[in-house]
Amino acid sequence: MDSIPVINNEDKSLTLALIMKQSPQQLDGTALHAVFIEQMSILYNAKVSLTNYLPQLIEQATFKNLKEALQEDLDETQQQMSAVKAVFDLLHESWLTNPCLAINAMIEEAHQQVTFKKDKHFESDMSILYYMSIVENLQAGACNILHLLASKMAYHPYEQLIAECLDVVKENSSLFYYVTKEYLLN
Repeated sequence: MDSIPVINNEDKSLTLALIMKQSPQQLDGTALHAVFIEQMSILYNAKVSLTNYLPQLIEQATFKNLKEALQEDLDETQQQMSAVKAVFDLLHESWLTNPCLAINAMIEEAHQQVTFKKDKHFESDMSILYYMSIVENLQAGACNILHLLASKMAYHPYEQLIAECLDVVKENSSLFYYVTKEYLLN
């Protein structure tokens, strides 16, 4: 029986880059640009939703380190919004107002779970951690795709800004993991 090869993140990036270069379909620059703008808009709108809901989750959280992690996420999300706006400005484009339904649904569900469990602090805090982990991972996936698109289109300054957003999202995902671990082990 053959073993399944383990592919690390660097190998995945190289593989995806090779696939994009070897695609039998010629990718039209106009279509790539349109997809890039649309997906950047969805990411930006997801961050708008986060900045609207995070203050409520901060207020509802009972574990001190969770409150601090949520506040840090809010501050960094606002900074990321500035970076995404900078990409739009550099491209002389405006973001579309398409809502990010996935992020909105996750945040709304987290809010409802926390409200429903308001007297059960542990369950409420764990719901926030669970949904924030999902939200951060959705953003990481979106940033990965946007980074590949920017690379394909040779949008190097934008590629760097997106890479920085991706790094922050990954750090926040790790932060929520460690807050969860601390909460469960103490």
